[in-house]
Amino acid sequence: MIAVIRSLGRGNIEVHIGNPSPQNPARASRYVSAIHDIPAYSPDQCHRWIKAVQAIMTREQFDLVIPCSDPTQIPLQQHRKELEPHGKIYLLDDAVFKTITNKISVNSLARKAGVQLPREMVIHSANEAPLIKDSFKIPIVLKPTSSFDSNHIGERRTVQKIYSYDKLDSAIAKMLNYGPVTIQENFIGCGVGVEFLLNQGKPLLEFQHIRLHEPLHGGGSYYRKGMAVTPHLREAALAILGQLKYTGVAMAEFKINLATGNWIFIEINGRFWGSLPLAIASGADFPLALFKLIVDQQTEHNTSYRTGLCCRYWTGDFNWQLANIRADRSDPTLATRPLSTVLKETIVSTLALKERSDTLTLDDPMPGLVELRQLTSTIAQRFIRPIRRRWLQSQLARTRLKSRARIALLQAQTVLFVCKGNICRSPFAHQIAKRLFPPNRTCISAGYYPKANRPSPATAVTAAAQMGIDLSEHRSIQLTEELVNSADAIFVFDFENYERLIADYNCRHKLHLVGAMSSGPIWIDDPYGQHIDQFIATYEKISKAITTPFNSKASTS
Repeated sequence: MIAVIRSLGRGNIEVHIGNPSPQNPARASRYVSAIHDIPAYSPDQCHRWIKAVQAIMTREQFDLVIPCSDPTQIPLQQHRKELEPHGKIYLLDDAVFKTITNKISVNSLARKAGVQLPREMVIHSANEAPLIKDSFKIPIVLKPTSSFDSNHIGERRTVQKIYSYDKLDSAIAKMLNYGPVTIQENFIGCGVGVEFLLNQGKPLLEFQHIRLHEPLHGGGSYYRKGMAVTPHLREAALAILGQLKYTGVAMAEFKINLATGNWIFIEINGRFWGSLPLAIASGADFPLALFKLIVDQQTEHNTSYRTGLCCRYWTGDFNWQLANIRADRSDPTLATRPLSTVLKETIVSTLALKERSDTLTLDDPMPGLVELRQLTSTIAQRFIRPIRRRWLQSQLARTRLKSRARIALLQAQTVLFVCKGNICRSPFAHQIAKRLFPPNRTCISAGYYPKANRPSPATAVTAAAQMGIDLSEHRSIQLTEELVNSADAIFVFDFENYERLIADYNCRHKLHLVGAMSSGPIWIDDPYGQHIDQFIATYEKISKAITTPFNSKASTS
């Protein structure tokens, strides 16, 4: 998102952003004129999301709305008929979108065009698993049909690499819940992206990068280097995109074995990509060019760019560095790099003034400073978190926490219960407290898991019913900054909940632990996926913790 913001802002275009996460450094950009709060998208409550987007588009009269990720692109694409009358949105043709987000369909186009693919097979049933073991050696790559869909917008379905036949059946069974699974043989190589802005399949702007640091088992990249476009990779990408008469931005991903020169096609990303800051820093300004194409119908753009620049996502690369140090270097399937090479490439690019950052730029330094602060905090928390956890469990801390929590529960006008998913613990606590609160006080619950409108699991419903609480009609609510700000007191259940809210929101002063209000364990763990006995035990702890302050108050009255 930050790269798109800067590109448009530097082009003297007023930029608004919608619903960025609280920790997103893009919020601090000098090019952001306004931030709009949009409710989380849910298929069952899409009308609320549609109305919110319609209202913002009507009020602001944008020249163009640009989705910057799959979870924002999918609902916009799906509800374009309701939204496009209110303003112009950058979206793909519906047929193109349906194809480009289906890995099986894209690979079919690649085969038709004669583009090199790894050996693969598509399975539709777990009964086909024995065929895989007979045909493919370990490690095996498993690919879902799509990474996202509108029914599971908050759940990314990732590519998996299986290193043991013993784990194959369970992995396939889980992935088949969302559709056919593509099985591919593993290809050893590094990732290369060829990026385009196209108009009816004709390239208007091009760029290419090679991944220097990528996850050891494959995936996105954290450190990349710009390079000249490789003719045969360009030809392969355009052979696929040309069949679709593609209009918009896209990145074709390949893997290249630098030792042999062999290569394979991986996939097409039909939206802006993670390495976009490198392209823009190099002179390939895709977002501004896209704006001019869609809004002004401009097809002539500066196509030259600087090669050799390197760009780093600091947070991701820090974690990669740790993983690379600890990795088994005897395993050729891991994307490790020699430590001497890692050190040398950084020194060389820095001395040559070719080192860039995804978030830190001279004209817009704040997002980079925010990321540095977050990274520093993350590193510090590796040492502080265990100390804080032990302190919160100490008798001295518990005495203070107990007093604060009880006062807050008894006096706060609006109380918010938060757990991870808002389907097990927080809705039960909500209902218990609701029974005890007078009519003039408000009680709500939510979860930070990025998917709303989920029902409580059947085990939770049964366990709650045994304690006189009805969760059958409950549907999860996703936590927002608005909910946090509106609450006078917030109650969480375990250390993960506590740390997450401190990290994401300015709420430490009103954050409390449910478990601190009774004499039992201070942490009330998530029973999700466990036996009903565990649910009942958890609900008994919650009930005791919430009712105890009210009982104590009654006995002293």
